[in-house]
Amino acid sequence: MERRTFLKTTLTALAAQGCLPLLAADKKKVVIPSNSAWTAANAFIEPCAIRPLTEVLPEFTPVAGAAMTGAFSAKYALSTWFGTRVKVNAMLGSMELSFTPTGFQATEIRKDKNGSDVAFTIKTDLKHGKDRTAMKWTQEAISGGREDTRLVETGGWNGNKMAVRSKSFSRKYVTQNQLIHRWGLLPLLASGQMKQQPLRFDMLDDSALRSNQTLSYEGEIEIPVKGGTATLDSYVQTGYGIVPTHYLVDQNGRVQLITGEAVSWILSA
Repeated sequence: MERRTFLKTTLTALAAQGCLPLLAADKKKVVIPSNSAWTAANAFIEPCAIRPLTEVLPEFTPVAGAAMTGAFSAKYALSTWFGTRVKVNAMLGSMELSFTPTGFQATEIRKDKNGSDVAFTIKTDLKHGKDRTAMKWTQEAISGGREDTRLVETGGWNGNKMAVRSKSFSRKYVTQNQLIHRWGLLPLLASGQMKQQPLRFDMLDDSALRSNQTLSYEGEIEIPVKGGTATLDSYVQTGYGIVPTHYLVDQNGRVQLITGEAVSWILSA
């Protein structure tokens, strides 16, 4: 079979099974099926934006508050999912964020697989440049509270190159787009500006560079929550070095959920 014909046939079949991300989906309101969908017989739930949180969402209550713009704080619970035929959620840790108009501070705590002990802690202090770009930052990581594992890195971006350094190494990377930290996306999502045009950027992910990212608006989805349903705006991020990541934002400009294949974030305060 000709390669082009094979690819077209394969992609059509995958799309029909709901196995492809909703990158080219029509901007239509998607309604989740009734509660019968949340059973072992329906382990893979559409749309894919909420698939990693099948056990969590029926007990989730959206957090009220003002838009994530200017000065604000937020707390997220981290969730992972595992299993084969039936996916099971487990809580993985927490993230605390404090934003000002000029930057943010973040503390992420990951637990061990039993959820009882701290596996590692990462603290980030970042200063924004124009349009929420990452201008300079410091990151400190420690494993299990052991001082011999402490790593402190500093970094900066001059508009063309990103530099990261610690006591033992120094690295430089050429960027192709504006550099935005993963958590620097929150105020941009709150603004709703991606509804008119996708955002193309390079992402600072801890101290790693994820180049050629695109954040696009998909439309509204209605999801099950505790006591009923909620309608949220869905955005999807794709790009080099990441799995598709969805951001679900309420009408007040608060990012309620961030979902990915391995880890998801659930707004808790």
